[in-house]
Amino acid sequence: MKSCIFRSLGLLGIILALTLAFSCLTAAQNQAEAVVEQANALLATKQLPNIQQAIELLETALADEPQNGDVLWVLAKAYLYLADRTTDQKLALYEKGKAYADQAVEVAPNNPHCHYWQGALMGRIGQTRGVLNSLFMVKPLQETMELVLELDSNYADAHYALSNLYDQAPGWPLSIGNKNKALEHIEKALAIDPDNPEYKVQYATVLLSHKRRDEARTVLMEAFESPEMEIDEILRNDAEALLEKLK
Repeated sequence: MKSCIFRSLGLLGIILALTLAFSCLTAAQNQAEAVVEQANALLATKQLPNIQQAIELLETALADEPQNGDVLWVLAKAYLYLADRTTDQKLALYEKGKAYADQAVEVAPNNPHCHYWQGALMGRIGQTRGVLNSLFMVKPLQETMELVLELDSNYADAHYALSNLYDQAPGWPLSIGNKNKALEHIEKALAIDPDNPEYKVQYATVLLSHKRRDEARTVLMEAFESPEMEIDEILRNDAEALLEKLK
């Protein structure tokens, strides 16, 4: 009788231990989700102090959950935003962000966000190094963005990135540059997210390369009407530089 009681108590202890472990795991996951949501809200402001705060929050969360794909890809995004807005150690910051994106791809290979930010950081690293030093990155970047679209055909940012890539890369035989494909992809991005000012600036850029100046100017002026222009200094500067070309 005693042995039956002890066995029952032992089984109960195992069940309680498993329940506690599951509860702790669920609590940790919920906490990580809250951090990711808070970090994305901070990043959306495009302000340097908020970006730095987001990184602190995410790296603290990552210490508790080092295999959390969402925390990893948002960290990659945060480092891209940080590097975009700093002048010191820019390349090192992009590379740190890409390291987080590489980890994200390993732990969550079916998450399109992980691949997108890996590709976005790959592109930034290439731009920072210069065209001649980064041509070897063009094909992997193209393949990464195409993989994102295989995972999610409505991932507008991937179409935007491919438009940028086809527009900026040298043409055949040096590389894959193709103005028609650049136009095709930015039109797809805008079909998915027609109010995105960043897409509109890219669309105006590609229209200009097609010598469609009047259309480019119209699209660009629409982009200036977006509230995003008030908070995103980088986008505003790009738009203003393009406007000068269109005058």
